[in-house]
Amino acid sequence: MARGLRKVRPQLSSAYISKWLRVLSNMSAGFLIIGTGTLVSLLLYQGMFYSQRISPMTQDRWSPLFQSCVLNSSGFVLGSCDPDEVASTGAIPWTSVGTQLARDLQRSESSEAPVYVATCVIGGYNGTSWANLMFLVGEHGFPKCKPMGKQVILGMASLETVGTDDFPLGAFLLSTFADARPVRPVQIATVNGVVTVIQSTVKTIIAPNGSTFAAPWEQRNYVTSVNSLNRLFLMRLWLVAHYLDISSLTDTLDGYSVGSHTGMTVAFGWDHSHTVDHYMLLLAFQVLICFVSLGLLSNDGVITLEGLSGLLKNKPVLTYDILASLERRKLLLVSLVCTFFFSPLYADAIRYTYAETGYHYWYLALLMVAVMMALSWMALLTSLQSVPVPKIWRNRPLCYSAPVFIYCTILFFVIYEGSFDSGKVESEAMWSHAQGTLGLVIHGQTRSSGAYTMTGMTPVIYLLMPDLVVCMLLAWGVSIAAHKWHVGYAILDTSWTSHNEFVNQLSKPQWVTSLNLDHKNTISIGSKLFCKPSLLVLLGYCIIRDKGVDATAATTNLYHPASSHHSSTHDKVETASYVVTTTKEGTTASRLGTTLYAAAQPPPHSSPNRLKTEFIVISIYDLVAALLPWIRRLVYSPHQFGTITTNKFLVTKSHTRLHEKANYTYSRGDCCG
Repeated sequence: MARGLRKVRPQLSSAYISKWLRVLSNMSAGFLIIGTGTLVSLLLYQGMFYSQRISPMTQDRWSPLFQSCVLNSSGFVLGSCDPDEVASTGAIPWTSVGTQLARDLQRSESSEAPVYVATCVIGGYNGTSWANLMFLVGEHGFPKCKPMGKQVILGMASLETVGTDDFPLGAFLLSTFADARPVRPVQIATVNGVVTVIQSTVKTIIAPNGSTFAAPWEQRNYVTSVNSLNRLFLMRLWLVAHYLDISSLTDTLDGYSVGSHTGMTVAFGWDHSHTVDHYMLLLAFQVLICFVSLGLLSNDGVITLEGLSGLLKNKPVLTYDILASLERRKLLLVSLVCTFFFSPLYADAIRYTYAETGYHYWYLALLMVAVMMALSWMALLTSLQSVPVPKIWRNRPLCYSAPVFIYCTILFFVIYEGSFDSGKVESEAMWSHAQGTLGLVIHGQTRSSGAYTMTGMTPVIYLLMPDLVVCMLLAWGVSIAAHKWHVGYAILDTSWTSHNEFVNQLSKPQWVTSLNLDHKNTISIGSKLFCKPSLLVLLGYCIIRDKGVDATAATTNLYHPASSHHSSTHDKVETASYVVTTTKEGTTASRLGTTLYAAAQPPPHSSPNRLKTEFIVISIYDLVAALLPWIRRLVYSPHQFGTITTNKFLVTKSHTRLHEKANYTYSRGDCCG
């Protein structure tokens, strides 16, 4: 007796493994949707849609340029500056820079001697496309750009460029810390803590013709934008030059400068800020579309969890691949594309914040971009079915494996981008993709210094697109080859569908398909072909039955799925009076000892209750609504597509709906012809 009660272990056949892979693949679709919503929440928490951080550019990051300019109350002493210094802006703007610097430092014409101005540069080295000039003003000699220890100065100034509505082609921006002026410190809360900046900074815009205009202390430059999707969700970037109080950092620095009168330890720095327009609307849409996608996917989830439960208990199960059936689930396909629609914007936000926190999420963003493009390609191929097909190509669509295509696209793209650390590369080169206008000439080369056109910078999706398209096309080729290797052909013959009443009701794929519509997946009895329940679900429909019907009535089927421990390339499933045999050549049914009628008459000893078992065929989108009576009572009652009785499919009238008061349950159902 113990031997009879012993549980039979499943055989690790290819069919059994395939069932597990299909179940896990279906579950991964839900995980991707949940992961997208989680990622967006993390991005919001990490400040990916709005951030403000201040980075001090201490003097250990400067490079010496010249020690030649002498400044008096009128400006630079004529002929004192090196010609290369003058060439950085041109003679006329350079003269205005000297004049304005003297005003900012409050140099008196009557009582004060000339002072000395050292010119330094931030950036401007090999491999960088940007630079700005720094001026250090000393009373008794030229200050050092990289001092050792404490260095006393009269002032510090930066020279950059700026683009505004008044100066779309750019102008120069002079920002001056004058030690002779009263210091007004103000604290700014940023993502890296509270930073003390000097509000008494004097800022002046100097036009290329030498005219000067006062600017507010929070004057922005490096202003640009990224249009990843559309202007509703425009990502705006800008910098603000500040002078920072770094008294608390002196112990960590080799050298620094302090004001001769105020004694304040000062350093130049940039306030980096960005924001995404209407990002709360974006977040609301993302949350909504995730719920919609999960709601649509929940119907398949019921069948997938039923299959998972059967596999764990080693019972007969119905498994199928959601990804392969997306061309028959157009609403779900569109919803999934919309779920990942904002991934290019997330990639740009992560690129901008890569150095701080973005590197944690870069490859997740690449995965989302790859999924979006793969699903979009599938949607395009699905739309192709509406194009009339030539007669010679009718009923002969090209086949590919949708799961292989999607997973290979992700794998190829992420691995390739990771091979050269694309996140770091794109982050460092980000500003080079914005079109500059006016720059500074440093070491004979024009460097971007903060003035950019209003057209914005190139979105990262444009830069990644060539790699992504190559990976996607390669993955599609692999998916076609994988399908041919698995089933032995790449061109599918769908002419058999006219011999099955259920499949004949549906539109057939014409040009290309991921559906496994091989006649080998049917059961043939004479000239009639019977559609298996798994094929029915693949085509976007499912089977339910009334709970009031005797459960045992559902056990008399023309085809009964083999339990997982009997699955193989040659399955044999016996009923009371006939044998169903599945081989690589197809599935046939033969009667034991007598002729089997094409109508698949049940055994003569079957009970009347078994003869009239009726299965109801509904759209896969209506499964959850059919199983929950309160939805049928309060929201809507799903339409009934057809019925299956003794393996015969009958189309119901279009207005036929499920009974509101009935209790339905999901069923693997029956074959139908």
